[in-house]
Amino acid sequence: MGKYRVRIIVFSIVLLALALGLACKPRVSLQASKNQIKQGEEVQLTWESKNAKSVELNGQQVAPKGAQTVRPDRTTTYEIIARRGKKEAKDSERIDVEPPPPPPEISISADRSAIEKGQSTTLRWSSANAQRVEITGLGSVEASGQRQVSPTESTTYTATATGPGGSRTASTRITVTEPPPPPKPEPPKAEPPPPPAPNWGALFAQNVKPIFFDFDSAKLRPEAQDTLRNAASWLSRSENATMVFQIEGNCDPRGTEEYNLALGDRRANAAKEFLVSLGIDASRIKTISYGEQRAQGTSEGSPDSPPSWAHDRRDDFVYLSGGGSRGPTAPVVILFK
Repeated sequence: MGKYRVRIIVFSIVLLALALGLACKPRVSLQASKNQIKQGEEVQLTWESKNAKSVELNGQQVAPKGAQTVRPDRTTTYEIIARRGKKEAKDSERIDVEPPPPPPEISISADRSAIEKGQSTTLRWSSANAQRVEITGLGSVEASGQRQVSPTESTTYTATATGPGGSRTASTRITVTEPPPPPKPEPPKAEPPPPPAPNWGALFAQNVKPIFFDFDSAKLRPEAQDTLRNAASWLSRSENATMVFQIEGNCDPRGTEEYNLALGDRRANAAKEFLVSLGIDASRIKTISYGEQRAQGTSEGSPDSPPSWAHDRRDDFVYLSGGGSRGPTAPVVILFK
């Protein structure tokens, strides 16, 4: 009977020890106010424990019972551990953190950053992560594009991109300058002066030469006839057809004054008649005799070596008027010695 009682007592002690051991095992629980948040939001963690000598939350010592506000920037698991001796209990909560949307990106540029007033240039822009894009002076525009602009003064164009991730801006400046003044018109070119009027008297003298006679004769020598033919050809040209001229008969000093005046007259008319026979209008020809008034010779000599009697015996041809449309207004007298 006594042995049986002892066994009962021992068994009871073992059961009591087991019960006490089970009753002293630590317990802990952890709760989160939200398990899914956006980055920057807060979460309330609460916990409580029993039979614990120490409690740690993610490695940090905390009270056996309490609360803590956390703001995780990425997905995080919070673990709580309650310890009593070598015994421990655990619990955890996972907080999923949604990252923020990416910020918008924007760029803007101009094909030409400097233009003259009245000219145009093209703005080009592009954006990303934007729900709305606005440009000063243009208003709301598409996310990416281009637009031709013609500012009248220097202007800064600012593009603003707005999206879930916020706003960003970018700018470009177009400098507008006044165009240079138009070039001064070139002064009108001076009209070239009209060509000088022909010196009809000089031309006449170059083409109508004097003729010479034998002593006491009004007969035309062969060489005199050739000279008159050349003169008639030139006088018949259209630009010379209006010329009026005078034939002057001259004599050497031998003979009386009266005789020489008559001889000079015959010599002048001999040349006139010959020219008329070649087609020169008689109304264009005047004649006069100077007789011996212009005689300078003292001996016979030759026509080509004045002063000489041979040179005194001649007909001179003197331009009076006409020729072309602008002849001289005063007669030009050419004297042959």
